[in-house]
Amino acid sequence: MTKYLFFAAAALILLQSACTDPITVGSDLLAGDRAELGQTVDITFTTRVVPDDSLLTYDASSNSAVGTFNFGHLSDPFAGEWIHSVYIIPELNRRQSTGLIDVPAFALRPEVLVDSVVLLLPIDTAQALYGPGRLFPYRLNQLAGAVDQSRDYDSNVSFPRGFNELNRENVFLATREPRLLYDTIIARGADSSRYNFPHVRIPLDQQFVDQLNLRDASTFESDTTFWEFLAGFQLEPTEVTNALLKLQPLPARAGEIPFAGLYFFYPDTLDQRPTFYRAPLSLSLPRYERNYAGSLAGDLLLQGVNNERTFLGGQASLMTEINFPDLTSLEDVVINQAEIKLYLEDVAGYDYADYPYPTFIALYYRDGSGNLTPILDRQLLGNPNSNLAIRQFLGGNPQEDEEGNIFYLPRFSVHLQRMIDGTVPSTIYARVVPIDRDPSRAVLAGPEASVRPATVKVTFTKLD
Repeated sequence: MTKYLFFAAAALILLQSACTDPITVGSDLLAGDRAELGQTVDITFTTRVVPDDSLLTYDASSNSAVGTFNFGHLSDPFAGEWIHSVYIIPELNRRQSTGLIDVPAFALRPEVLVDSVVLLLPIDTAQALYGPGRLFPYRLNQLAGAVDQSRDYDSNVSFPRGFNELNRENVFLATREPRLLYDTIIARGADSSRYNFPHVRIPLDQQFVDQLNLRDASTFESDTTFWEFLAGFQLEPTEVTNALLKLQPLPARAGEIPFAGLYFFYPDTLDQRPTFYRAPLSLSLPRYERNYAGSLAGDLLLQGVNNERTFLGGQASLMTEINFPDLTSLEDVVINQAEIKLYLEDVAGYDYADYPYPTFIALYYRDGSGNLTPILDRQLLGNPNSNLAIRQFLGGNPQEDEEGNIFYLPRFSVHLQRMIDGTVPSTIYARVVPIDRDPSRAVLAGPEASVRPATVKVTFTKLD
């Protein structure tokens, strides 16, 4: 218990003072227990590339889904083939005052016909594009049946599709530049500046519009009857796009206008001016497919333990397993600080300018249930994205040495103490975080690399 109390207090002192001397910080807490201060870099460890777990993209118990997802198709000799598609389920609009279904006016007036139907998806401008591509060939398939929203879904989800392709066009251009959501704003004299956002427009084909105009009002009486007509879509890339586009179906900040949805454009029943009915998105479920065959990542995955080179990839891709086979030399010590230095490798032909390396690497372990869980250091200090001091203390951000070489220095001091004591496994995993949002990848040097090998440095206090 003395060991854990010591480091918890020392961690707080380190964080508050931004001190970088792990040997002296907290030494007064040991009182008469301290016998010797020391440091070692002779800790044996191995590395190997392993598949990451799939992402939980929808939690039915809390009715919460991932806020963003990536769309596109990457294929290269380094990371293999990544295909990111998404299932989209619209629902009927509800009146804010009552919560009741807002039946569209065109459904109540058979003589009023829908002119066009367009799917609008906002672009997350903070992390819009990963890769140099800007053109995205696509296909919009209709789902074969309604999606059960009472169960959880992961990023490997797959639903049966119908035979109908619904897209009127087959490619869109992705850009961060804001553009007008719909022309009806201008037609009605509204302030168009409030409705300019970066977004993707997916027009549905005329055959779908014709079928829609044959439906009566009962189609729009409930979500159930609406889903019998339109259960949802799968939006998928049809060619290599050389980029992943980050889409954001929900507003990022309070007060933003929610505009993602399926738009039905038709002439107003009173004055014939253009208007629309918006069906918001009930659910957006990303599907992430990987094929590493023939790639550098695939070769490393097949080799098992490889202490010369390792690989990381985000969004349910690949992680690096780090195993410590023998920690007996650290018995009877209090760990002041433990950190692993992982250098970014330059690989011929791979351009980190086009496909950047991760902005943060975090360490995880598998708990008793086999779930990947943040190491105790991170649990104690919280989310590294919420505080720069925490981020710097945990050490998972990219840094440069004197020669300009990029490295990561994630710390696992508290967790190493638990590994030594046998309360957690002696294996940890390096992952790209945020795990649900960052698709970046990196080739890293292992502990036996000929140039800038991975190393572990431990500073400790030895007790009598």
